[in-house]
Amino acid sequence: MKKVLVFLLAAAMVLSLTACSGGSSSPLKDEGHAAWVTHGQFLLADGTENSWNGKATELYEKSALEAIALKDVKAISEDLYKALEGKDVKYLYKTELIFGTNDAGWTTNFLKDGKLYRANGSYAFKIAQCTVDVDGDNKVYAEDQWISDPKTAYAESLTPDTVWYPIWQEEPDEYGFSWASNPVVTGGSGVYTLVIAQYNSVSAAGNPGYGVGLVLKEAKDGIAYEEILEYVPADHTYGIIGGFNDWNGDVAMEKTADNTWVGEVELTAGTEFKVRADGAWDYSWGNGADNLVAEEDGTYEVTIVFNSADDVSVTAVKK
Repeated sequence: MKKVLVFLLAAAMVLSLTACSGGSSSPLKDEGHAAWVTHGQFLLADGTENSWNGKATELYEKSALEAIALKDVKAISEDLYKALEGKDVKYLYKTELIFGTNDAGWTTNFLKDGKLYRANGSYAFKIAQCTVDVDGDNKVYAEDQWISDPKTAYAESLTPDTVWYPIWQEEPDEYGFSWASNPVVTGGSGVYTLVIAQYNSVSAAGNPGYGVGLVLKEAKDGIAYEEILEYVPADHTYGIIGGFNDWNGDVAMEKTADNTWVGEVELTAGTEFKVRADGAWDYSWGNGADNLVAEEDGTYEVTIVFNSADDVSVTAVKK
């Protein structure tokens, strides 16, 4: 009888240990969402160019992540595994992506080691938890939760050498970053394994609800980062662009005083417009982060004044 009890106790202990480590041996799948999907203009592992939300169903399914067990992270990176082992992980997913080898046609900024850099848009990404509406043979994907999200999904970088996450606050900081900014790959162009975890803790200020790690699998030739040095107004040309010219081609502005440029443009009521430098979108100004808007039809004198690199004012006065 004692032997039977000892056997049963040992079996119970094994089962208990298995249950305690069940999260590390079983895929940690989010049953509340039909899929976790990548977004951004990078390449998927098969070379397909990805895109943002509203993409074709086939592209949604190609860009879906795979649920994995915590133990699976060991084969990807021991350091990443150790970082996640100390977290209370609820769901865990991975995928392979190619960043920085294709031109997205736009740029985004990030901080690394206290320095500000500009990266091609093919280095930016986001993850979304999706619902799927099935109607016969048709599937319609919808983003239910963005990671990161302005109010509900605060994510931290588990590998700060390879991925930068913006600050989780509504008001932009001195560099213009806020929770609306995109995460950016900072480890250079190449094939990466992306691992994302949702924690049991709820996102709150200073308390991430998600963790993201990027592990470089294969470096590739791609688009280099550009360090952003102090902005010097006199080194640039300025122009007005907006809905009046379909956002294509700038109306040149002339320098009228130190750090001041002026231009004239014909606008109709409701037309949106901005001032930008060098006929490109690296530097642009409007009503704060928003576009300027003409209140009524007429000729407007648009003036931009640089009081300092961080203090720029744009005014538009109807003549």
